[in-house]
Amino acid sequence: MKTFLSALQWALFILAGSLIVPISVAANYGLEGAEAIAFVQRTLFVLGFAGILQAFFGHRLPIQEGPAGLWWGIFSLYASLGVVLFGSNSETLRVLQYSFLLSGIICILLSTFGLIDKLVRYFTPTVIGTYLFLLVAQLSGSFLKGMFGLNEQHTAVQGKVFILSLIIIVLSFFIMKLPIIGQYSVLCSIVVGWVLFACFGLSNPITPVTDIIRIPSIFVFGTPRLEWNMVITIFFVTLLLLTNMLASIRVVQQVVSKYEEVAPQNRFKQAGIITGINQLLGGLFSAIGPVAISGSAGFIATTSIYKRLPFILGSSFIILMSLFPKVTSFIAAIPVAVGYAAIYPVFASMIGLAFREYETVKDKERLFKVAGLALFTGIGVMFIPSGAFSSLPPFLASFLSNGLVLGSVMAIILEILFARSPDKQAG
Repeated sequence: MKTFLSALQWALFILAGSLIVPISVAANYGLEGAEAIAFVQRTLFVLGFAGILQAFFGHRLPIQEGPAGLWWGIFSLYASLGVVLFGSNSETLRVLQYSFLLSGIICILLSTFGLIDKLVRYFTPTVIGTYLFLLVAQLSGSFLKGMFGLNEQHTAVQGKVFILSLIIIVLSFFIMKLPIIGQYSVLCSIVVGWVLFACFGLSNPITPVTDIIRIPSIFVFGTPRLEWNMVITIFFVTLLLLTNMLASIRVVQQVVSKYEEVAPQNRFKQAGIITGINQLLGGLFSAIGPVAISGSAGFIATTSIYKRLPFILGSSFIILMSLFPKVTSFIAAIPVAVGYAAIYPVFASMIGLAFREYETVKDKERLFKVAGLALFTGIGVMFIPSGAFSSLPPFLASFLSNGLVLGSVMAIILEILFARSPDKQAG
């Protein structure tokens, strides 16, 4: 029973962090009703399989695979740009299917030929700590907007939504302190929060669907459309995906090692290859390419559910849910504010993980320089509207408009530069 509840909590955690992206993408590309639910289904199907593949053959850690923020940025960028470049939203989606397939191939090749082993040495505690700070900073805006009830329809704070969100957060912290059910705080918070929102008439309508079961189809938007001018953008995005994957693995390794003496180590190449396969799955099933989510570290630290079995079962639940349109439609109706409020303590705890990484750094002077410059730049970019970069080439726009990626890459470069002592440079 304990394993089942832990698996269910993993499933709900994956859902809470994964539903917003496919729903948003579907809306941007004019997918409505059953089409939108089908897109969410296929994305969940890919995410479930991606997590299981990594747990068995990749890094072998309990790390959630979620829709990659980088790909979300590409989807958002081409929602308007694609119509001009490729003619229509449907043609743009065909190009994006090709993009996932090419990214998967590049990812597998780079991992096979040893790029991962070269990259991993640069993920020092300074870089990991900075990455975590930037991650929380980037997510905090979405969390607070969701809990304030702000969206395209509501531009002013919704008082009821905000108050109920606060109640869910307080409840979550309270449940975490209870001896037996404390590790199921996310599960309890989502269930109670959803009931609360329903009682106050704030629950979302359930999209009607007719199919009882639906096996995900391949190349739903048509045959992938090759566009050679996308190659540079895709190559750059793939490099950043691998960087994001390595950061997530290192963070979760640190947390899991507190519970297990022998946590899986040095499986970065295998994880990179599986990440490539997962991008191929994203293109094949006309979904969104997944990537390892660092928030898994906060989930494990908060719930103490660190073993692989509950995670594998939780990912299996996601796959099962994705096969039944009525279930997917029901789950997709979870109020955004409930999902954000329930996992708020999980992501907030990641700031503590960042501080712990910084504590292990011996050269504090170099730490302050690297972290200060990277955080100042990365967080600053988050306040610039993404549309401001629309005049730049797509690969540059996706890089410069993403504060998490820009700040993390800057931290890596600065760490390398400041690590070179005058003696070494003279030699």
